[in-house]
This record gives sequence, C-alpha cells and structure tokens, in this order.
Amino acid sequence: MIPRLKLILTHPLLALILRLYLAGIFIYASLHKINFPAEFADNIAGYLIVPYWLINPLAVFMPWLELVCGLFLLAGVRVRAATLLIGGMLAMFTVAVLVALIQDTPIGCGCFQTVGEPISWWTVLRDLAWLAMAAHVYFYDRLIHLDRLFMLKPEELGL
Repeated sequence: MIPRLKLILTHPLLALILRLYLAGIFIYASLHKINFPAEFADNIAGYLIVPYWLINPLAVFMPWLELVCGLFLLAGVRVRAATLLIGGMLAMFTVAVLVALIQDTPIGCGCFQTVGEPISWWTVLRDLAWLAMAAHVYFYDRLIHLDRLFMLKPEELGL
C-alpha cells in the first residue's frame, strides 16, 4: 500500500495539477493588488514589520512578481525558478502572518482583496499547504514545459 501511495504522491500529473492551481491562485491574487497599489500598501503597513521606506516599493513590485510567476507556472516556462520565487513569497507571507498573530495585530490578510478575511491560524495553515504544494511542484513537475519545447540546447548552438 505504501509504494502505491508514494507513486500517487510523486506522480508528475499531480504536480501539474498543483502547478496550475498555484498559477491560478497567484494570478488571481495579483490582479486586485496591481489595480489598487495604495490599498495594498496600507495592508503591508498594517503588518507593522516592514520599514516605512519599503512599503510603497513592495506594494508595486510584489503583485507584478506574483503575476509573472503565476503566468510562468501556467505556461510551463522556467517552472523551477517561478516555484522558488513563489515558495519564497509564501514563506515570507507565512512569517508575516505569524508575527502579526503573535503580536495580536487585528488586520486583514491582504491576500486577494484589501477588505478580505482577517488573519487567523487558518491563514497560516493555508499558506503552509500552498508552500507544500510549491515544494511538490519544484521536485516532481515534469509535464508540459514550454521552455523545453522551444529553447535551444547549448550543443545545438555549438557551445
């Protein structure tokens, strides 16, 4: 039974499904933040852990990074790099939520909309689940990578 479970959990099709799910989550999460960067800056400031001078650059840069990484996952381009960036963002989000929960800061998550759900331990569990999905994609995703179809190999360039 255990080898069969391991085969299912490490199957590339599961990794592809998780990759497309994470792509959808990050694309969706980025759209509202891109359209309303000032509101997202207020959310970042609410966590009380980012230096004041870094709030606006983060509010502009992070949603675009989420969008590009989500599109890369969706298209199957540089999947491992996009997954590493998404994993890093998820780790950062999880730590920020943990710090805010420990400090008992009453703020909204700011994940999808500025007036969203308040942070809770469920937010931490959700982010950890997404982090586990990103790790799974990083290690087991091998299906439908467009960069493998269209990129030239170094030996084809004569290098």
